[in-house]
Amino acid sequence: MRPLIGEGDVVLIQFGHNDKQTSAASFRANLTSMINSVRAEGGTPVLVTPIVRRWFNSDGTLNNGTALHVNGVGVDLPAQMRGLAQQQGVDLIELTALSKRLVEQMGPEGSKALFLTNEASDNTHTSERGATEFARLVLGELRAQQILPATQFR
Repeated sequence: MRPLIGEGDVVLIQFGHNDKQTSAASFRANLTSMINSVRAEGGTPVLVTPIVRRWFNSDGTLNNGTALHVNGVGVDLPAQMRGLAQQQGVDLIELTALSKRLVEQMGPEGSKALFLTNEASDNTHTSERGATEFARLVLGELRAQQILPATQFR
């Protein structure tokens, strides 16, 4: 994608779902490399924390490592992104928290529509509806944080 980045382009960077065994240092190094690459092309990098996994506790919350992307070696991936965004002076869209709120509001049954739960017993990858809903959350943050000028929205 790097050759496609132009001066002033906003580039969203979101990782975490497949970093199950990645160390904190490697995760941060990979993201730092992407941030530097976007900046080198004149773009503006924006880190986006990953959406939650639909992994409910018995009390109806998603307050667990699987849902919130604490990986197999104990690295809290969204926390790493938050820290790196602050360190690098990069905007951050906290999609983990936003998607957690939405999925918990919908509950264990209602939230199935956001994921491929019924089709493939998959509580990680989104359905078309889920992709649309989560994209709306990102769009709302792009507006709220004024990452993109108001003229870019319809």
